Amino acid sequence: MALGPIYNANTRLLNANSGTLPDVSGALLDYFQPMTFEQITKTVGANYQVVETTTPIACYGLWQPMGAQRLAMMPIGQRKWNHFTLHTQLALPLQPDDVIVYLGKQYRCLAQNDYSLYGYYYYEFNDDFSGSGPVTS
Repeated sequence: MALGPIYNANTRLLNANSGTLPDVSGALLDYFQPMTFEQITKTVGANYQVVETTTPIACYGLWQPMGAQRLAMMPIGQRKWNHFTLHTQLALPLQPDDVIVYLGKQYRCLAQNDYSLYGYYYYEFNDDFSGSGPVTS
C-alpha cells in the first residue's frame, strides 16, 4: 500500500494560510488571569494645580518578570529596577510613559506592541521611581 505525500511545515508557504502568523492566543489563554490596574493621569485643574486621577483598567492577561536575555538588550542603565512584561488578549489604553498601579506598586510603561495577528498585545513595564503619580501620605 502506497502512502500519500506528507505535508508539513517545509512544504507550506508562510502566506498559504488565511493569516501569515500563527495565532498563539489559545495557548496563552491557559495562563491568563483577571487583572485590574489603575492608570494615573495628570491634568491641569483650577488655579493651574496638577490634578491626578486614577482610572481602573480591568483586563485578562499574563504579568511576568522580564527575562535576563531581554534585560541585557535594553538600553536602560539601571538593572536593579524590576522589569515586567504583560500579555493581554485585548488592547489596553496604555502608551509608553503612562503610569499604572498594580498590586500596590507603581510602574511606568516602556513599550507597547500590537501583536494582534498572533492573538495578543505586549507591554513592558519597570518600577516607577521618578515620583509620578499620586502622593501617598
